[in-house]
Amino acid sequence: MDSGQALLDLGDFGRAHQLITEGEGLLPPTRDKTRGVFLAYRAASYLDLKEPEPAAAAATQSLLLARRIGAPRCVQLVDDLLPRFQPYQDAQGVPELLQLAAPDTRPGSGL
Repeated sequence: MDSGQALLDLGDFGRAHQLITEGEGLLPPTRDKTRGVFLAYRAASYLDLKEPEPAAAAATQSLLLARRIGAPRCVQLVDDLLPRFQPYQDAQGVPELLQLAAPDTRPGSGL
């Protein structure tokens, strides 16, 4: 997965996504925080490619995982991406992600 992140940084998105996906599949459940971080990184890279649908899917997975395991860093990584989804509000998965990330839907919000 670290090689995948390095390739993302270098702009080799296709190979990077392949390596990250392979690495995620090898992670045991005890490494869910790492999985959440890399899902957020994948979402960011898809946004860089102007591919909002897979970006929204990865960000949603990261956010749900982060909330389930109590990983505030992962939640923050996704929160930081939300403004980049604004131009894609009609893309599949984006409205659902924005709804999920809305402050009044978070655990402990009183709803």
